[in-house]
Amino acid sequence: MPKLLNQKERADLLGHLLPLAQRYDELAAEMELWEEEGPEQKALEERLADMNREIRQLLGRYLEGLPVRELSRCPFTGEKLSLAIDDLGLDGLWWNADAPKRPENELPVTWFALDGALKLGGELEKAPFICCPGPDVPFVLPRLLEHIQVKAVISCIRIGSHTAYPIVYYADPMLYGEVRVNDWATERYWETGSLIPELWTPGQYVSLTPDASEYDFDLEPWIRAGKLLWIAPGDESLTLHGHASRCPYLDLPGSRRLKFIRNGEVWEEEEEFEAFAGEDPDFDPEHFQKIVKKTEEGEV
Repeated sequence: MPKLLNQKERADLLGHLLPLAQRYDELAAEMELWEEEGPEQKALEERLADMNREIRQLLGRYLEGLPVRELSRCPFTGEKLSLAIDDLGLDGLWWNADAPKRPENELPVTWFALDGALKLGGELEKAPFICCPGPDVPFVLPRLLEHIQVKAVISCIRIGSHTAYPIVYYADPMLYGEVRVNDWATERYWETGSLIPELWTPGQYVSLTPDASEYDFDLEPWIRAGKLLWIAPGDESLTLHGHASRCPYLDLPGSRRLKFIRNGEVWEEEEEFEAFAGEDPDFDPEHFQKIVKKTEEGEV
């Protein structure tokens, strides 16, 4: 069984892999400009081949060393959803929006899409690629939940020093012909196809332009309608809750804008969308913060 990467091993691996990959791209771009073949080009080709092999080895070790975390549970079948995810920080290649490196996962047959939000906390990691982990607070996509066979589940995990909210959509029976959503923090999703080939060609990547105007941050109506369920932060049993009372994900403080991170800097898209704010007298922010603190300290 592959050994999981600890914090130091992961830092050492990425500290070597990322600059190596960047240098490889630079040299490959230089070689494309050469018009004539010669000894220097041959030597560079051999060097690039060696670098490529090393990059592949390091990348393989990174993927094998990712932990598999239980993140969600299907509201239709009760099956747990487990994913290999880099939860040690946003500087891992799992979080590369343009070219994410993620192992294949065995997904429930009812799995439809994975979205998410993330609230930054602590020191921000530095990586040469763009990371797009979503807005600060969780949300839903009404265009998906309006389908009778679709439900969503929100949960909470730690990504390094940050608080993340995976949002998983399930469908039973499966929903075909509907555009899904880019996989969380990426610019694409894998479309497996449909029962009617004319709707979707099987086996292709689909890239969407995120539109935060589609997001609904007012979660309570969706919970009361039975379309949105939630799992309490730190709950290893992944118990699904379908009531709005004391739901820890309602009316959370934070930006509703999409954010982008690169080289330790963070910025948001220019347009600010309306923040849907509900009034829930049962929501206790102090209680939620206590749960989050216990999660960070590993007490829950």
